[in-house]
Amino acid sequence: MPIQVHADVAELKEELIAIRRDLHRHPELAFAEHRTAGIVAERLRSLGFKVQTGVAQTGVVGIIDFGRPGKTLMLRADMDALPIQEIEGRAYGSTFPGKMHACGHDGHTSVSLVVASILAKNRSQLKGRLKMVFQPAEEIVAGAKAMLDAGVMKDPAPDRILGFHCWPTLEAGKVGVHPGFMWASVDHVRISIKGVGGHGGTPHLTVDPVVAGASLILALENLLAREVSPFASAALSFGIFRAGTMYNVIPAEAELQGSARALDPEVREFLVRRVQEVATGVASGLRCLAEAEVVRGTPAVWNDPTVCDSVREAATAAARADNVVDPGQATVGDDMAYFLQQAPGCYFLLGVGNPQKGIGSPLHSPEFDIDEVALPIAAETMARAAVQFLS
Repeated sequence: MPIQVHADVAELKEELIAIRRDLHRHPELAFAEHRTAGIVAERLRSLGFKVQTGVAQTGVVGIIDFGRPGKTLMLRADMDALPIQEIEGRAYGSTFPGKMHACGHDGHTSVSLVVASILAKNRSQLKGRLKMVFQPAEEIVAGAKAMLDAGVMKDPAPDRILGFHCWPTLEAGKVGVHPGFMWASVDHVRISIKGVGGHGGTPHLTVDPVVAGASLILALENLLAREVSPFASAALSFGIFRAGTMYNVIPAEAELQGSARALDPEVREFLVRRVQEVATGVASGLRCLAEAEVVRGTPAVWNDPTVCDSVREAATAAARADNVVDPGQATVGDDMAYFLQQAPGCYFLLGVGNPQKGIGSPLHSPEFDIDEVALPIAAETMARAAVQFLS
């Protein structure tokens, strides 16, 4: 008898939502996901998985061998929350002040646990191996790399990787699948500018690093407009411009910090090089000295087209063809990219927005929430794609 994925998901729907709400009430920050990891490990052990805890500090890996030769499928979910104070009034709101699941990782973890349950229940009809990877510290872009360093892609190495992300700008009930580069690389830009400080009333006796910093930001905007193809998605933004302590004193130093993002690896390398060149040149032209450093962050998220076809087929069965869309590209980042560099995979998007319910606030906002009717769709999509690969 074929595996009844839809029925299995329906049977676990209430439990799925209960797990998500429990995790939402108890958010834990990067590398501090101790309670969450404990829940995950206990559940996997009860399902017959061989479980390893403490991977990259708080990560959990569960492996089940279905007893027949076959390939290895890896499912990845991130577990950490954000240092954000959630709005009040929700029955399942955070009970930890200043901490909140504002990026849907509670949904990722709960769905993945339910998928693990369904696949374990139907183990007699599957072959190969299933590796469940519950990752810490995605929000500080440190967990995936730490798990790679801990050997998570070995013993056994996965042949395919699946994962998903909650997406509030997609309506609940929809699934987004985009082949190729979907999300951008994200690098940290730090620029220090040194000049000569002095009195605000005698600017001609100073070398003003604030003016140099402002000019540099404008020059870098021009870099995007005139040196990067309009058909290439890239972004360069600055969130920190720090200088001085007194309103009437021109400081001797200024600091800029921001991010450089690109979907194309060649554009990424171009930005890394040109940011440093432009910073040095603009500052020098204004008699300042600039030092620019670009700290490498996560690479771009690349989805294998063949795996995307499989996920699209699974999502069509779970949500109907008219609800499976191509969400396009975005210049956000995710360290799932590190895993997808090691094996072919697909990171799909789950629509969780519902304006009629007041759900649609952006990721990382105090008002963020997910329409829970979407969670069974994610579970069914993941389970169907897994069954297809492991049958």
